[in-house]
Amino acid sequence: MIQANHFYDLLDNLAGQFFTNRSAVCVGKDFGVQISLNAKEYFSVIIVSEKLDADLAVLGVLLDDSAHTSRNGFTFVIYIDPDEIEGDAFKIFASIIIAHEICHFAYYYDLFIRLGDNTGIEAQSYFTYAISATMMGAITEEKDSTSQTIFDEHNLEDLVKNTRKYPKKHFTKGKESRLNYHKFFDNFLDHLHFEKMLVEYKNKRENKNS
Repeated sequence: MIQANHFYDLLDNLAGQFFTNRSAVCVGKDFGVQISLNAKEYFSVIIVSEKLDADLAVLGVLLDDSAHTSRNGFTFVIYIDPDEIEGDAFKIFASIIIAHEICHFAYYYDLFIRLGDNTGIEAQSYFTYAISATMMGAITEEKDSTSQTIFDEHNLEDLVKNTRKYPKKHFTKGKESRLNYHKFFDNFLDHLHFEKMLVEYKNKRENKNS
């Protein structure tokens, strides 16, 4: 059974890079020992700092790598608008965003495992169908040369306000799942020392105002 701690190395990798560089890349062995060998070959996760439309703070996009390279697999791109989260609370907002988006990635990973944990051409077709065709209407799909499928987008107020209220179907687009995404999200924040960040932020604010 997939557990939240299977994604801790991924979280550490992404958060550590993004906190410092405002970008991040996780591929191969960077996923850690808890992720299957085939999945490490099949998936990449990256964070890109980019100005987003309107007041969006984050946009999650799944790219079909086989559409523009010889590689079977998918890249999950997390676009974050740094202008929306910069400031004293940067790490707090960034942690919420990353934890939320890795809950989405946990669904893709679980689906990959359930479909056979295989990187072959036939497995690519099964996964692509499961992601696109069976979710049609529940997601915004862009049929273009980049084969982008937009799975998740939020402004900061919505994400922070509803961070623990999103139902399972938000992460699965209405499909069945054996994962407890609320528990995963809380475990991810605990792993990122979220409460410690909050205390430090509150103390900093109090010192500024004293």
